[in-house]
Parts: sequence; structure tokens; C-alpha cells
Amino acid sequence: MKTTKLLALLFIASIVMLSACKGKTTATPADSDTESATVTETAGSGIINTKGRYAIKSGIVEYKTEVMGMAGMQTLTFDDYGKLEMTDASMEMMGTKIRTVTIMKDGLIYTLDMEAKTGNIISGNSPNIDFENLSDEMVKDMNLKKIGTESYLGKNCDKMEIDYQKLNMKGDFLVFKGVPLKINTDMGTMKMVLNATSFTENPTIPASRFEVPSDFVMTRR
Repeated sequence: MKTTKLLALLFIASIVMLSACKGKTTATPADSDTESATVTETAGSGIINTKGRYAIKSGIVEYKTEVMGMAGMQTLTFDDYGKLEMTDASMEMMGTKIRTVTIMKDGLIYTLDMEAKTGNIISGNSPNIDFENLSDEMVKDMNLKKIGTESYLGKNCDKMEIDYQKLNMKGDFLVFKGVPLKINTDMGTMKMVLNATSFTENPTIPASRFEVPSDFVMTRR
């Protein structure tokens, strides 16, 4: 049981992708009534999306995942250009089903164990790489480079390469409007692969999708 729990923690830590890699925003939000994201050019870091972490208002991405050789599934749901975000990850380890939901909104991260109906709350924003809002400093620190473009799920994606020595992380990504559709990274002995199997752009998502169920016991960390 202890081994299963340890593997579960590794899975959760990995599936919430690349913590401490969060980009720094250097732009000021701009007022706009249009659905398309407002962008501003910045030196060295490409395009800054002044609305949020994605250049798409809402989306649902389903992935097949593999972490340290263990297969699973993951769904990313976001709204308001990523200000509301939910990741639902599941897999089976040593006969034990594991399903973890992570909700990120209003500067808080809620991590829910869907089997035990318990969870933790910590202060912070999404720990994932914010490809739309990377500062020059972060690009240099992670040694993040665009190495070309590639079509995936009918989308013309940027192919990005990372060599982040602080985390001993190397790998590549296919990114469409800030949304990673493929991830292939190695961090020491931990290998993580995520391949999107479907991507729905701009669906209508109910606000309840980003709410913590009322019957969960939550602990503030």
C-alpha cells in the first residue's frame, strides 16, 4: 500500500506538469469585448497574451498519458483564457484506481482525491509553463526554444524544445495557442509523455465544472 501511495504521489506531481516552470507576465491586461485574445509583442519572448495563459477563450483537451511507464488518461478543461482551469487525471497502479482532479482559480489550487473525497488547498496559480506569457528571463532560464512547426490534430503547432538544467529536464512540446497538445519530457529518471487525442475549441463550459464538490473534506495548506 505504501508503494502504491508513493507511486500515486509521483503520478500526481508529474501529471500537474513541470512545476516551478511558470512564466512571468510582463504585459498589462487590455480591455476588449472581442472573443479573440489581445496580444502585444515583447523583445525576445515573442507574443504576450494580455488576456490569459491561452489565446483561446475555452477548451477541452483529452490526453493519453504515460508517466514512468504507467499509462493513464487526462482531461484539461479551461475557460476565460485559462483563468479557470481543471485537470482530471486517472490511472490504475498495482490494482488500485487513482483519480485526481486539480482545480485552479482565483489564485488557489485545489487538489482532490476523487476516491477518498478529500483534498488540499494551497495558494498559487497554475504551475504549468505559460507559453503565452514567458518573460525573456524565463525563456533563458529554461533554455526554451522554438525549433519549428508541426501539424497535430489538424492544428499548426509550435514545436518547442526545453533544456532546463535546474530541474534536470529535457524534452519537447507541440503547442497550439498556448495549449500543449504533445509533451515528451525526461526529468532525471522520470519520463512523461502526454498525447492529446481530441481538442474542442471554445465550448460552453458550466461554472460548476470548476467548483469543489460540497461533500469533500478540504484542508488548507
